[in-house]
Amino acid sequence: MAELHQPRFTLITKGLAGAEGPVFDTKGRFYAVAPLEQANNDRDTGQFTDGSAGKLYRIDLENGDKHVVCTPHVQGFGGKPNGSIADKDDCIWCADMRLGLVKFDPSDNSCKIYGKVDTSGNPLNGANDLVFDVDGNLWFTGPASPVAPAKEDMVTIFKVPNGKLYCLPKGEDVPVLADDNLRFPNGLAVQGKVLLVGVTVSKEILAYDIEGPGKLANRRLWAKVPREGLEPASFLGETDGPDGMDFDVMGRLLVANHGGSHIEVYPPDGGNEPIIRIRCPFEAPSNLHFRQNSNVCYVTEHSNDALWSFAWECQGAAMYCDK
Repeated sequence: MAELHQPRFTLITKGLAGAEGPVFDTKGRFYAVAPLEQANNDRDTGQFTDGSAGKLYRIDLENGDKHVVCTPHVQGFGGKPNGSIADKDDCIWCADMRLGLVKFDPSDNSCKIYGKVDTSGNPLNGANDLVFDVDGNLWFTGPASPVAPAKEDMVTIFKVPNGKLYCLPKGEDVPVLADDNLRFPNGLAVQGKVLLVGVTVSKEILAYDIEGPGKLANRRLWAKVPREGLEPASFLGETDGPDGMDFDVMGRLLVANHGGSHIEVYPPDGGNEPIIRIRCPFEAPSNLHFRQNSNVCYVTEHSNDALWSFAWECQGAAMYCDK
């Protein structure tokens, strides 16, 4: 039986439509994304033609103030940036459900979109989350329908195992397809040479051995996620399961259980059930990230489109950008 923890959560800010992707850069600046933001009615002709205008925000954690730093778009189509990660140069990479892979460079405030196809020439799926491995290769999940201008399909992606797992090798511009036939692959985490991938609909976390850029082996079940939350007929019931995740310094994995009202905590070798369940004051935690050298964990959630924090038992594990 898992231990139940009920820490004190502190509200940082609201108003992040579809709140996701909490991340710190090497300088301690904090970012998060709002993938479900819509374009204003006064937008220019030909811009944000499907209404999507998701944004990357820099957030002041002291007062909750939000500052837009990037509104990605390509050929008139706005993005839906969903997951975020920082590199060693303080660039923020976003997994975008409409555009694929986006890189924000704070040195010139530019947003670069990384291609529409993988190295085999196949259309790139819209992306959900991403993580660097120890060698600087960028792994990301692609559960969505093909990137814009292809029509977005928010029904089939939950019903059919068309989800993909990609890698952008360090220094390259075109992603490599690493695995496919996944039913909505979502959050990612890396520990040494092991890549963990949350598969939302099946309520599972899979493990792979990383053999090189874009090369994985020994796909296996690593953990099962409790099936709690709303009825399967509802929207949240459809998407209930593992979302964003992060390791702590003890090697335990903290997993946002979207629709389950908990952050699930697993031992370093996974298991059939969590060893600790952190009760959240909201139903749909979407992602989490630790401040560097700190036990303070920041959590985004969809029930209130908000960002919260709580104190964990130990510090979070260092990310690629901090090593």
